[in-house]
Amino acid sequence: MLRPSLRRFAHSGSKTPLAAGDNLRASLAVLAGMALFICNDTLTKTVSDTLPTGQIITLRSAFALAFIVPLAFYTGALRDLRAAYAPAMIWRNIGEAGGVLLYLTALFNMPIANATAIMQVLPLAITAGAALFLGERVGWRRWLAAGIGLIGVLIIIKPGHNAFNAWSLAALIGVFFIVLRDLATRRLPTHTPTLYVTTVTAAVVTVAGLGLGLFETWMMPRAVELLMLAGAALFVLGGYAAMIYAMRAGEVSAIAPFRYSIILWAIAIGYVVWGDVPTLSTLLGIAIVVGAGLYTFYRERTLERATSGGQSKAGR
Repeated sequence: MLRPSLRRFAHSGSKTPLAAGDNLRASLAVLAGMALFICNDTLTKTVSDTLPTGQIITLRSAFALAFIVPLAFYTGALRDLRAAYAPAMIWRNIGEAGGVLLYLTALFNMPIANATAIMQVLPLAITAGAALFLGERVGWRRWLAAGIGLIGVLIIIKPGHNAFNAWSLAALIGVFFIVLRDLATRRLPTHTPTLYVTTVTAAVVTVAGLGLGLFETWMMPRAVELLMLAGAALFVLGGYAAMIYAMRAGEVSAIAPFRYSIILWAIAIGYVVWGDVPTLSTLLGIAIVVGAGLYTFYRERTLERATSGGQSKAGR
């Protein structure tokens, strides 16, 4: 009974016309993905006190591969290895590797709430990218919201202020790699299984970590650190799967704002675990970015209702 369910998940990915509940299910998947990712961030940032970045990425991804490869073989998701050479998969892997390396490097060197807050420009950037590269309709109001959101990010990272440094810039550049990853996900061949994409992602990140490790001095990890990285691998795998499903099942501009749920967790965990208290300017910047994103979501819903209303009248 378990095997058919695993096969359905492993081979999900066929693109069909959106049903009424698709955006709702995709939005719930985003909420779940954000919770899983912040748990991963917390564990990996904790381990970064004693282990270098490349080693952390490599070990976490190796654990992820150990968990997921047997499942992928069991469900038959790895039958067509040629899918790894699809252009969309290649671009997705470039975005994933660049995003992971830059974001984790920033995360390990700045408060978790600040790093997470910078990443909150992502929904706005994805909305803009979907308009430019996927042909989704985005009006001037949502372009304005994206611009206001960018102002909020600038308030958070404070360019020209002594709080601004290379780590803030690394996090911001990481956003654009993740935009590339998510937009490429939308272009994956319809027959490519979700579990296959997740497995390839873990493999690519492992290689990226090994590459960074060439410039580091690795340490012998303790048992507790290995356990934390194994836990982080489980969390990040769940996050990968949730976000891949969400990006394929729902409309990009409709589900992207639900990524903002991660900032509440980041602020709470940053305070409880590390004693980080966001400054007023950081909170202001977060409020501006989230407000711009929520307006984008509101505008999307308004346009959807107007379109549905027009279609209903036309059918009468």
